[in-house]
Amino acid sequence: MLKLSKKIEYAILALKYIAENPEENCLSNKVISQNAEIPYDLSAKILQQLVRSEIIKSTQGTHGGYSLNVSPDKLNLGQIANAVEDEIQITNCMFDSATQEDCARIDDCCIKSPLSKVQNQINEIFNKTFLNEIVELQ
Repeated sequence: MLKLSKKIEYAILALKYIAENPEENCLSNKVISQNAEIPYDLSAKILQQLVRSEIIKSTQGTHGGYSLNVSPDKLNLGQIANAVEDEIQITNCMFDSATQEDCARIDDCCIKSPLSKVQNQINEIFNKTFLNEIVELQ
């Protein structure tokens, strides 16, 4: 079964919460993690990765926190996923050359080509689905 990693799921939930609260200039990790129901330490790491990817910005100080740096209608799920994970992949051998080298069937693999088509469709869906489509703006 294809399943998103928890990091991708939590990144989407954190960004959804930030986008649903535009009246707040900055939201702290504590507020985001509590309201999006994300473990605090993992939330901090994910938010740092989103800052490095320039999806959100961080403001220091007493009233500091995190806010969106990209409009929800310009931010797609592919960008979010790639900010916190290397690749979305349905099999380990799609992108990982080390896994390909370890596979005894790589030269006569009968499923890699069909699965790569599925992989491309998944990537396309992620790149065409924007944060504003999952945000409930008040």
